Amino acid sequence: MSKDKNTRLVSALNTMAELAGQRQVIDNNEIGLGMMLQSNRCREEAQMVTDGLFRVVVMGTFTSGKSTLINALLGSRVLPEYALPSTAILTFVQFGCEEDDVEIHYKDIVNEDGSVTHGRIEHISKDEFMQTYRYGIADTEALASTGNVPSFRNVVYSIIRCSLPLMQNGVNIVDTPGLEDKEVATELALDIAAKAQAIVYVCGERGFAETDREYFNDNFKANPGNVFFILNKIDLIASNVEREQALERVRQDVKGCFTKADGSVDEALMCKRVFGLSSLLALDARRGMTFDEDLQKDVPLSQEKIELKLQRSQFLPFEKALQEFLSTDERCLAQYGKVFRTLLGTYNDAVEKVREDLAIYEHNAEMTAEQKAECQRIINEIETGLEATETAFDNCTLKLQNTIALLIRNAIDSVDSTWEVDLAILHEKIRFGMKDYLSLAVSNINLFKSKEERMEEMKRLLQPFSQIIADHISEKIDHFMETNKSVLQNAIGEAEQSVNTNLVNVAGLFSRLGDTLTERPEMGKQEDQDWLQAVISYCVGDASAIVKNCAGGHTAWMEFIRKAVFNGVWQWMVIQIVTGGWGIIICGLIEWLQIKNGKNEMVDRMLTDSKNAALKEIHTKLDERLHEMNANIAIKVNEVKSAKCGESRQRLTDERLRLAEIERNINDNHFNADHERQRTTGILTTMASEIKCCYLDVFGIPYAEELATL
Repeated sequence: MSKDKNTRLVSALNTMAELAGQRQVIDNNEIGLGMMLQSNRCREEAQMVTDGLFRVVVMGTFTSGKSTLINALLGSRVLPEYALPSTAILTFVQFGCEEDDVEIHYKDIVNEDGSVTHGRIEHISKDEFMQTYRYGIADTEALASTGNVPSFRNVVYSIIRCSLPLMQNGVNIVDTPGLEDKEVATELALDIAAKAQAIVYVCGERGFAETDREYFNDNFKANPGNVFFILNKIDLIASNVEREQALERVRQDVKGCFTKADGSVDEALMCKRVFGLSSLLALDARRGMTFDEDLQKDVPLSQEKIELKLQRSQFLPFEKALQEFLSTDERCLAQYGKVFRTLLGTYNDAVEKVREDLAIYEHNAEMTAEQKAECQRIINEIETGLEATETAFDNCTLKLQNTIALLIRNAIDSVDSTWEVDLAILHEKIRFGMKDYLSLAVSNINLFKSKEERMEEMKRLLQPFSQIIADHISEKIDHFMETNKSVLQNAIGEAEQSVNTNLVNVAGLFSRLGDTLTERPEMGKQEDQDWLQAVISYCVGDASAIVKNCAGGHTAWMEFIRKAVFNGVWQWMVIQIVTGGWGIIICGLIEWLQIKNGKNEMVDRMLTDSKNAALKEIHTKLDERLHEMNANIAIKVNEVKSAKCGESRQRLTDERLRLAEIERNINDNHFNADHERQRTTGILTTMASEIKCCYLDVFGIPYAEELATL
């Protein structure tokens, strides 16, 4: 960025900050619209341009692999990364000496006398940072029950420094908490994203959720060139065909961001901004080590495996594209674009505020005491309505969690409910499917072989045997879920109806308030009627496949059941061999094979004991995964709750301030509505002129878009 253009941008931002800021007295010539949020944002942006900072914000939902992706860029485990939600605070990675030091910046403290004590800065080691500032078991339990974690509320952000060349020339990489945790830092994360010069938007192997699509379609359509969309964890997708299908779904999700004014899609730019990769494989390759699950520690990789992991990760194309973006004119254009979005956003907010204020001044110059009292009554009703809405959201989460848990428990128990009848069916299935195999296998397990050989023969015998039992258990559970999927749909409908009724009530109250304040009724926005179904679809999948999805998908579910059954059969078999010897087992199987119909007591016991052992493992497995699924449901519902109720609460605050301002203006003898119109429209004219002049100075061409007017 040239020095002259730098100076011009800073000047425009400071001018807009002053025009939008707070005026000190009511005077015709005093500038300021009282928009302190926008004013501060302009001043902060001006300081960033002056300091040469360029923020690359990495954002996405929990467990999408944001921190792992940054670690892969850095080449080491600098940020916390775990299977559960891990990043608990906002973290800035800056260029600097790679000392074993992390800065933790705490919030300012407001003292009892009104004075402010600046937040302290704590220095800790990177290892301590990794252990302290990630979500632990207690935090994930809080997530499961409430959707938020209060542990780190006093921390604003952390700073880590490294000497990566990618981060020279003022580049900051920002790691954000997951977008679901509104109470901890999501609002801060979204605010940081709004201030970013570039964004890396990450999703896991399941792709983007509906809330993701809504966010980037609302925010990135005008400037897709500075946004990278990443499909992470492609190593968890089974085949190349499925990986390409998943990547194509991501392309379809983001296509709207790359659609030009004439309706065509900028395919060339989209190819440079959409990537599928595995940040975990890339990190292993960069570190030259991988985590061994059995040994529970890192083990070194051979050079051949390093190269193979890096190739499989498909990380290099993304890294190259990011490096090119940060080292070419694209970076300057992204910086210019960010500044002008801030200028235009401030101007549009100013137009909206002046328009609303003038409407109020015109209609409420002689506002009666009764009208003011009515406004206050409505505001109190809105507060009560919002509390009821928030309670409805919380009840909605509990209702869904309890319904899903009950469905899963009943589905597993359904295997037991008809077991005595099913035994005859299983006998027939095993005889029909394994008669020849069993005859050969039993004949091979003779007493003259060694113990080890007999054991191996028995294990081979039990593999297809276990598969038949596993298929039977899976079919029973599938049948139960298919038959009872309406239970979940009914729970969704009831919970959604309760929430939507409260949301409509609050919207209606805001409409009444607008009618009373401005004599222009403002109708409440129609609420989405299927938002909860979208949440369940994302967290759970199809209602009839909850158990499979809870266990990690069909393939993982079937493999788990088969192993669980095999373990149960094998445990039973070992006990029989120890207590009765090989002869009894072999004789029992031969006797059973010779029966054309009917059952065999020994095989019955084997089937029943293996089934019981398998169901016990299934209960344990699904209880663990259910905890994570419930956490995701709580997070997603809380996200919708925070978005819908948070917006209403902010609007309620604005209306309280508006009512107070009306009273002050009416009681102030110096206030005149006509003079205020002249003053504020003059400010808007100055803002518009500054934007157009700055655009011409920076880009060398006139600003062609039409600016908003009153």
